Amino acid sequence: MPIAKTKRLRVVSPTEGGEIAPSLITAVSSVSGAPELHSKYQAIFDQASDAIMTILPNGVIDGANQAIEDLTGHMKAELVGNSIEMLIPPHSKKSAHHHGRPLTVEMFAASGTYEDVVVARKDGYNRFVDMNVRSISSGASTLTLALLRDVTAKKQMERELITKHTELRNAYLQLEKKNAELQAMQETLVQSGKMAALGELAAGIAHELNQPLQGIRGYAQELQSIAIPIVVTHQHGPEVEASLKEIVSNVDKMAAIIGYLRSFTRKSTEKHEMTDIHHAVEEAMKMLGRQFASRGIVVDRNFGKDVPLVYANPLQLEQVFINLATNARDAIEASGRGRGSIQIQTRPAGDFVEIVFKDDGLGMNERTLTKVFNPFFTTKEVGKGMGLGLSLSYGILSKLQGSIVVESELGKGAAFVIRIPVDFRELA
Repeated sequence: MPIAKTKRLRVVSPTEGGEIAPSLITAVSSVSGAPELHSKYQAIFDQASDAIMTILPNGVIDGANQAIEDLTGHMKAELVGNSIEMLIPPHSKKSAHHHGRPLTVEMFAASGTYEDVVVARKDGYNRFVDMNVRSISSGASTLTLALLRDVTAKKQMERELITKHTELRNAYLQLEKKNAELQAMQETLVQSGKMAALGELAAGIAHELNQPLQGIRGYAQELQSIAIPIVVTHQHGPEVEASLKEIVSNVDKMAAIIGYLRSFTRKSTEKHEMTDIHHAVEEAMKMLGRQFASRGIVVDRNFGKDVPLVYANPLQLEQVFINLATNARDAIEASGRGRGSIQIQTRPAGDFVEIVFKDDGLGMNERTLTKVFNPFFTTKEVGKGMGLGLSLSYGILSKLQGSIVVESELGKGAAFVIRIPVDFRELA
């Protein structure tokens, strides 16, 4: 059997006046007297599924197979003898291509593997390839072999997958948002149900309280008619007269509040008027002033300028402020310091007015914060609170299309922030 003899390849540069080196097949060993073997290797080279090129050291394409035509859109005759730069995407040196890197001459300088390389086609479109570069030496000559696998379809699938993933994530976020809205709506419905039940209970309580309250008012008025003429010249006469008037005035306010309890679940704008927030606060503090003084509680008023009047029932607003003030009083007492402060701040906020009640009392934990506006929820001892004050306040403000939120930490006091529209009838 004859022994194969190696035929050394000599690469001749076009500048030397010779032919460009033929394709890689001529560098493969040829077997003496077996030209059919050369044809066999040539057929394998041409019919390979991956695109194959051979490049000279000066960047000139030396050989190409059939698959390179399908990849680039150029005929082999157009490629062989021309620079590799004809396959470099335009403007590649100025800007990077999305999802890949453009083909460069430097990639053929050394052996290596390159992924997601952008190759320009003759029709102006780009293709993505994974490219394997190998350097083949034969004596003093060097030839670069490049195998290019078209991965454009894979890149397209990846981009579609990323797009679908983004769409799925957005859909998930929308679903989460809808779920949160549904939960909020459910909580609102539950709260509305509690308020409706509370309204029925309040109507019964109001009926029972109204009779003894009217008795107190009658006795106070009778005492006015009897005692004032007697003590008019006494040293404390004016104080007695003022105290009796205050009793009658507070009884009238309580009667109005009881009247509100009777219609707690009914939507009505009766007895609403343009109300001065500051006057309502002062009236509420007047009822609690002596309690605060005896407990060492200081009330700091920080009223804003140009705070507009609001369309509301002034007695209902007083009830809200009384509830917040008494809660602050109880929280300060629970701290055990024997003293404390309540800060009341008002400010205009566009079409709303904001009122902040802040205390330096015991504060609330997370569990209390989630239930603080629920009817009959209280952290006080039995007999010291029914848990109705904040739920009633919530109902009053809801009818005005206002809001109330609380910010608190255990041991750091609490701040109730109220927002009341200037005129809820004008809200869209």
